[in-house]
Amino acid sequence: MTASLYQMTDTVVTVVHEEVEPESFVEYRLIRVADRLRRRFSDALRPHGLTPGQFSVLAVLQARPGVTAADLARAVLMTPQSMGTLIEQLERAGLVHERPRLGRGVPTPTEISAAGQRVLAEATVTVRDLDTQTRRALGEDVTPLLQSLDRLTRYLDDF
Repeated sequence: MTASLYQMTDTVVTVVHEEVEPESFVEYRLIRVADRLRRRFSDALRPHGLTPGQFSVLAVLQARPGVTAADLARAVLMTPQSMGTLIEQLERAGLVHERPRLGRGVPTPTEISAAGQRVLAEATVTVRDLDTQTRRALGEDVTPLLQSLDRLTRYLDDF
């Protein structure tokens, strides 16, 4: 790809052509990898009847019983509105249910159901297999990569 840069000196415009390779941009490469991983993750979860977002919600509900919808939305990087829709889908599928309301104005925690626990357990086997394959493809020690991703996440939290 060729980019045109315009330089202006004393009313004379000079056009400078610079070769730009998309692969040279970190963000470009990360987005491409993320897109491919997302598709792979989605394809692997499809036989379990789950999307990546649904899997994430079930996993957080399993790990953090009693989590509020707002905290759940933050944990899986969704807006509260999107979380409400996703919870409704999971409720209709019988994978989660709301605890009885504790009182007026008190948030109603969502819980994973027995059916949700079964689906999550089966899907987790698949996700662990994907993770094992990815770790194998990356080499023995993925710790530096994970640390770099954590640094990048903290950096992006400032935006």
